[in-house]
Amino acid sequence: MRNTMKLNIQEVPVEKMTGREIRNMVNGQVLDSQDMTLQIVDVLPGAVSKPGHSHTNCEEIIYVAAGEGDILIKDRVWHLVPGDVVLLPRGVKHLTRNPGRETMRLICAFSSARIREGMVFDESLDYPDAGATSSPCVVRNGAVAG
Repeated sequence: MRNTMKLNIQEVPVEKMTGREIRNMVNGQVLDSQDMTLQIVDVLPGAVSKPGHSHTNCEEIIYVAAGEGDILIKDRVWHLVPGDVVLLPRGVKHLTRNPGRETMRLICAFSSARIREGMVFDESLDYPDAGATSSPCVVRNGAVAG
């Protein structure tokens, strides 16, 4: 086991994926966690973080630290603002997007130190308004808007 029990975000390499930048702050390889993963995910302005996916081996909690955007959960779109928390049970498909001009920063906690082992990608998962010229219908504070 490593002796290091603390890291700063500046010490963690950035993993670039479609529409987002991921920093693995804690997992089975970083700080040798046995049961948890913590990621900082920056969803880039104007981007969709494809492909959609689910986690079969863990739950995920997403905390919105900065910026605004949307999350597609199954077939429902939820608008996200700073201070929001989302709980994703095992196996629930989801996808995030940031239609704004500022980065949306998400703090993502997982109940497994090996989240990649249970990731199932779904290339077909997309927002119902993808390619549409009208504004999307999203849920804001529990009410349908748009």
